[in-house]
Amino acid sequence: MIRQAVLLVGGRGTRVWPLTHSMPKGLLPVAGVPFIELQFRLLAEVGVEEVILAVGTHHEAAWREYAAAVDSPDIVVSVEETPLDTAGPVRAVHQQLDERFLVLNGDVVLEGDLVGFVERAPDAPAVLALVRVEDTSAYGVVVTGQDGIVDRFVEKPPPGTAPTDTVNAGMYLMRRDVIERYPAGRLSFERVVFPNLVESHELGAVTIEGEWLDIGTPGLLLATHDAVAAGRSRLVHFPDDSARPWVHVEPGAVVEQGASVSEALIMEGATIRAGASVHRAVIGRGATVEAGATVTGESIVGENATVGQDCEIDRGARIAPDAKLGPGSITFSPPR
Repeated sequence: MIRQAVLLVGGRGTRVWPLTHSMPKGLLPVAGVPFIELQFRLLAEVGVEEVILAVGTHHEAAWREYAAAVDSPDIVVSVEETPLDTAGPVRAVHQQLDERFLVLNGDVVLEGDLVGFVERAPDAPAVLALVRVEDTSAYGVVVTGQDGIVDRFVEKPPPGTAPTDTVNAGMYLMRRDVIERYPAGRLSFERVVFPNLVESHELGAVTIEGEWLDIGTPGLLLATHDAVAAGRSRLVHFPDDSARPWVHVEPGAVVEQGASVSEALIMEGATIRAGASVHRAVIGRGATVEAGATVTGESIVGENATVGQDCEIDRGARIAPDAKLGPGSITFSPPR
């Protein structure tokens, strides 16, 4: 049906730093599975055999190592020597593209009926996948006509004023000639290509239903694990679906007896000492949370960092890689 897809994974992942200090955002684990593999599983449903990864120079080595280890689909790594925005990376590989292909943002996946999306797509040069959301104030909504052609975009309408509840789901079906209308270089789908197509009545849209998984912020990464734990994902499951509340401890990580850990991602090589508490947080590779310390509030502890005894990490705090916090050096509570 569709042989080829382009995944836009060139961003630095600053919103989930320090997890992305040495790991691309697309390789962050969801219930033990690299997030990008969820996209591969979805793309396989429409017959995708080749994926072009549009990557940046900062994580090039990690992406090449990963691509070399993947048997299916076939992966082509395309490197942006300078940032090219969202459409520029697709323009950069135009000579390698099929006549029709899919484009996906690297940090979201809509677990909808991808076959139905392709089959229902209107005859237009580019077609957006749309998803319905309850709160449209954080998004630009997409207004379509009865013919499936996009009429206009409305950027982040105040609550109660949105003309529709459909937003861009980060997945596009495109024809190669669309991207070839523009010169090589920095180019945005959202600010240039799609508005131009709307003006010429050439941008289609299809609304599809399904769980929308997003790892773009610490809160969204944890919420994606919430969805998996609740059984709302069809692409990935926890090894033990009965565990409540959920916890994912990667191989090589240690949670000592007497530690309290819930709704948390404990990455490879991390250690949670007895008496420590970790809730709604991510502990990076090789990091240590000492006895009596608390990490919560969608906070992130970077790789090889140490949170000292009786420290309190809360309210979205981010501990840099290799940082060493002495006992009680950070706290939100008054002295006892």
